[in-house]
Amino acid sequence: MSTRALRTILVAATLAGSGGCRARPSDSAASGAVARRDIAEAGRRFSAAYVAGDTATIGSLYTEDAVLLPPGAEIRGRAAIVRYFAPGPNRRQLAHAMVSGSLEVRGSTAIDVGRWSSTWQRGNGEPQTAGDRYLIVWLRGADGAWRISHDVWHRPPAD
Repeated sequence: MSTRALRTILVAATLAGSGGCRARPSDSAASGAVARRDIAEAGRRFSAAYVAGDTATIGSLYTEDAVLLPPGAEIRGRAAIVRYFAPGPNRRQLAHAMVSGSLEVRGSTAIDVGRWSSTWQRGNGEPQTAGDRYLIVWLRGADGAWRISHDVWHRPPAD
């Protein structure tokens, strides 16, 4: 057998054994990518639900014993968090977004650090916008869904 033929067989066997010529991410890298996608989607669902006043969806995105730490407060438990995010009289949420800057996934826990922005209107007043940084701890439940266990954010300092 010629050297060229042997080389061709070795390359073909190597490619067949590796599943082709494209590099495959490891299982942990692939699961990390899926987790990042799922967490980003959960963040978008939170923002959409907040704007819509959909407290049922907001509640579903938190663990039963979640801790919410908005500026100057501490709220514990899903039911209390749902009450916190319930639409208030004379206040309308116009927009909300969370943009992750760093998302570290370790098994069934993820640490998400990013920036939030929110626009709301009181009565017929001018819309107001604020935004700053957040830190969210996500936990993957037995059902595979990612939920917020700890949610902390800052507001910009008053001028």
